Amino acid sequence: MNLLKDDFISTDQGKVSLRTLLTSNNDYQLQYYFDEIQLAMLQLLSSLATAVLQPSTNDLRHYLAKGLTTEEYDAKLASINSEWFDAVCFMKSKAPVNAKNPLAPITKLLSGIECGTSPNAIGLFSEVSDAEKICPDCTHVLNYNLHMNIKGECFGPTGATGIRGGGAISTLVSGESLRQTILSNVVAIDFFNTFSHLDNDAIFEPMWVSPLKGEIYQAQKIGLLRGLFALAYHIDFHVENETCTCDVCGCYADTSVTTFVREKYTGSYGSTKTGRDKGAGWWLHPYTPISVREDGIFPVGARDQNWQSWQELSHYVVSTETNKGTVEPAYIVKQHRELASTGKTHLLVGGNIADQGSVIGRVYDLYSMPSSLKKQLSKVTQVVDAGLKQKDKLILALNKLFGIGYDKNFVAEIKSNAVNRFVSNAQQIVQQTLLDVDSKEASTLRRIAAGLLNQEAKKIYSEVQRKYQHDLPLFKALIRGEYILNKE
Repeated sequence: MNLLKDDFISTDQGKVSLRTLLTSNNDYQLQYYFDEIQLAMLQLLSSLATAVLQPSTNDLRHYLAKGLTTEEYDAKLASINSEWFDAVCFMKSKAPVNAKNPLAPITKLLSGIECGTSPNAIGLFSEVSDAEKICPDCTHVLNYNLHMNIKGECFGPTGATGIRGGGAISTLVSGESLRQTILSNVVAIDFFNTFSHLDNDAIFEPMWVSPLKGEIYQAQKIGLLRGLFALAYHIDFHVENETCTCDVCGCYADTSVTTFVREKYTGSYGSTKTGRDKGAGWWLHPYTPISVREDGIFPVGARDQNWQSWQELSHYVVSTETNKGTVEPAYIVKQHRELASTGKTHLLVGGNIADQGSVIGRVYDLYSMPSSLKKQLSKVTQVVDAGLKQKDKLILALNKLFGIGYDKNFVAEIKSNAVNRFVSNAQQIVQQTLLDVDSKEASTLRRIAAGLLNQEAKKIYSEVQRKYQHDLPLFKALIRGEYILNKE
């Protein structure tokens, strides 16, 4: 089986190939049970399409406008080393002779299900039976997910940090169809080269063909193809001669996989503290927003289980100054602006919220974007600003509780619960408001968002007042804070 030629992608119309997805007019939808794997598959397919097409910016504009014929795909395929993408070797490098190769259940490759016993290894789901047996086709996306999306701490001392860092948020451009989505996230070689600053002797062969060497993996030596499929583990999957209905895609298979072995690489990327301290540099991963600070470059991640992606949405579409440095959108968003596409698109924000070895939340949010992201960014940023302003007003109003002499922890919990409710409920308000991003002016969108968000803040504040109406000191403090929410 070859990932560039054969049927391995699970869709609502059965298993199909990348070639079919990119050249057919059928409206395919990915079919995987877990949001995490849906996201990883979009990343993987876009990276595979980049490996085949290797387009210029003008080529990519053509594909997005006109589509891709089977003849064009086959011609591109014939010009590359397609054998690098055979299933037997793809993203699998041989472990050292003295490797321990710890064996683990396939469940460990779904970070939302945890089958370990460590107190810091808690998943979102408790039933291991949700994913005990998979088809061989799904090993590739789970392997990719391990290297790009799962935090190394989830594996304790045997875990490794990949080229994107641990627990990074991903942002992808989402088009009107699956084909359009994949093409929208293909990397244009010439545009990427203006940002990547690679050395002339950078290696472009994948790491299972030319293995990593040394203690530090220098970013400027890692070519695009090599980085898109960068390895953090030596890994292999044992295929068993038992039929299964795959727990990941739901398809029937003649063989199955229940375990895998892996051995981590011993060197460090610039995504780790060791790598940063030793000058490895940050590799420009196309789907990763970054924070540029004095002490280095870091992937943007979710903060805690009460975090909602709308609060950071402005950072994902435009460079933003913060008190710690600058937050930069992912490369793919910059490329999308450069392509100046006029079609309707969305921004997909996804990833896990991790705390040490635990997965404490998941992000999978879709936002409507203006048809011209290059010219109409304020339509997005003004809606987000309205939400952040309302959140600040709610915090100021609730701060009145701290002056009445009650236990600070008790008061802080009242405040925290109310603010977290607002942040959670505001997620849907922001997403709903942005549905009209192409039909309304920026000032109108902001006014609508501000009105709805103010109503939500007042509703939550009133509920807090009702709850403590018989506690006179608390109730009086809440009355004193009420005027803040009524100020324009």
